[in-house]
Amino acid sequence: MPSDKEDLRTLNVAINDAENAGEMGFLASILAPELAFSRANGEVDDAGRFLQQVPTKKSPPRELRSEAIEIETFDNRAIAKCVITQGGKNYHNIRLFVRKDAKWKLLAWANEKVE
Repeated sequence: MPSDKEDLRTLNVAINDAENAGEMGFLASILAPELAFSRANGEVDDAGRFLQQVPTKKSPPRELRSEAIEIETFDNRAIAKCVITQGGKNYHNIRLFVRKDAKWKLLAWANEKVE
């Protein structure tokens, strides 16, 4: 049986893949009942606005090195940190997950551009 850290690593890779593929349904399925999403430009979105901005057409792919995902777990809460590269720019992501009904759900996500 996979550990929580393995499950969360897999989930973070799946989030990246879903964003690249424009899979709004999958992304909606992993969100907690409320979401706070802080974009690199300083805007803050809720779940609805986040999902509206999932690209439905081809955009520059988001690249994520799965081995570089850092995960800390705290019983039914977890923090995942990673760097996404898109269009030659790097973005540091912090994602907060909570366990609801035995499944990890994304409660908050903040990213910012890094050099």
